[in-house]
Amino acid sequence: MDSKIMVSIDCITYNHEEYIRETFDGIIMQKTNFEFEILVHDDASTDKTAEIIREYQQKYPNIVKPILQTENQLSKGSDINYEFNISRAKGKYIAFCEGDDYWTDENKLQKQVDYMEANPECTLCFHNARVIDGTTKNQSKLLIPWDEENKGFFYSENTKYESGELQLLGFVPTASFLIPKYVLDNPPQWYFDCPVGDTPIKLIAASHGYAYYMNETMSIYRYNIPNSCTTNWRKESKDKTVKRYDQLIEMLDSFNEYSNYRYEKDIEISKLTWQVQKNIVTENYDDMKDKKFKQYADLLSGVYKIKIYLLIYFPLGFKTAKKANNILRKFT
Repeated sequence: MDSKIMVSIDCITYNHEEYIRETFDGIIMQKTNFEFEILVHDDASTDKTAEIIREYQQKYPNIVKPILQTENQLSKGSDINYEFNISRAKGKYIAFCEGDDYWTDENKLQKQVDYMEANPECTLCFHNARVIDGTTKNQSKLLIPWDEENKGFFYSENTKYESGELQLLGFVPTASFLIPKYVLDNPPQWYFDCPVGDTPIKLIAASHGYAYYMNETMSIYRYNIPNSCTTNWRKESKDKTVKRYDQLIEMLDSFNEYSNYRYEKDIEISKLTWQVQKNIVTENYDDMKDKKFKQYADLLSGVYKIKIYLLIYFPLGFKTAKKANNILRKFT
């Protein structure tokens, strides 16, 4: 750890030519009373991303510290975040901002560091983000809460979360994370096995103390852009989708053991959310008649709860109604 550097910013990029300048500018503009470094890893982009990174490195040589791959490491199975960025971090804290997201508040880092320095028992600080559609360029909504099932755990105010309730809050912007570096010094194997990186990071970090939500919108999350996880997931086969849900469920089982089952009740409910998605993909609606799935339905409200019960008990009618609704939309 370099005592002069307070925060190491983990930035991974791949074919982000269109976005990377905003990413760097959002970081460079930060007003802080401490030093920070940008650990950027480009995974052999085929566009001009690496060229832009070199430009910023020349302009800010003491801040921008790149690794520019000539061969794609993700395709080789490497854990990009940990192997190439987190492992070389010199800061007391690690922040994250992938090359298609960016920060919008020049005081973001200072606010988060101030809170965590004053509250050392806090091991994850995060905030909200505005969602931008990568195709339409429209700013649609705030990211938190992401799904209907997460709304009951969002309080629109500064809030402390333990790991279990944080998991029920659902998807939160990775570009909002600030964590102490030590929480990832020796991550368990399931951290590397998980098909997504943000979920195990937030669970591990929060389990060392607590997570603190700052009720401010300080970053942009781009959705529906080429090569992103969510875009690639929509193109994958049914078998790959099922495998991914199984891996996520297995990850939560591993976290349960890792945390000595302190958050078991919440984690078991969270597992149901992925089991429901798996059952919908495989059309295994009978399985959801089990009484345990009522815990999932209780997370929903109004029309969403009605829809899930229609899907379980009247799947054919539900699909027919949904198809008719989609056709109607084309003419209205």
